[in-house]
Amino acid sequence: MKKTLLIISVFVGCLALTGCGTETLTCSQTGKYGDTTTTQEIETTFENDKVKAVETTISLKYPDSYEDNMNKIKKNMEGMLKSNEKKGITVNVSTDKTTLKYSLKTEMDKISDEDKASFGFDAKKNQSKADVQKSLEKQGYTCK
Repeated sequence: MKKTLLIISVFVGCLALTGCGTETLTCSQTGKYGDTTTTQEIETTFENDKVKAVETTISLKYPDSYEDNMNKIKKNMEGMLKSNEKKGITVNVSTDKTTLKYSLKTEMDKISDEDKASFGFDAKKNQSKADVQKSLEKQGYTCK
């Protein structure tokens, strides 16, 4: 799951190039898996025709019966994701009563070439903001 999250983050980055200045594309998707509601949001920031950062945030809303287990769930998620935290990649995990929220922010100008390659980043295949939006919408995301 942690590698999938990283691949999604970098995938958006590798597809993204757009017009002048700073722009943001935010795409989200909500689903229900058993008794858990999942919301995914991918926010891509573009600066001077290049992707500057990609932040993927996932929120898992559990039933009330999970409330006593949220700290354990958080620690497990931190253990899975924190190993990915390095230069250019920031991980944040938080909880409230029955919601686990975690995010992965990738700063494309700081991530190493080795990490880019391991996540499938290919600068030669950059696409426009419209192409990124179209790709994510094909995957079921709603973009604004």
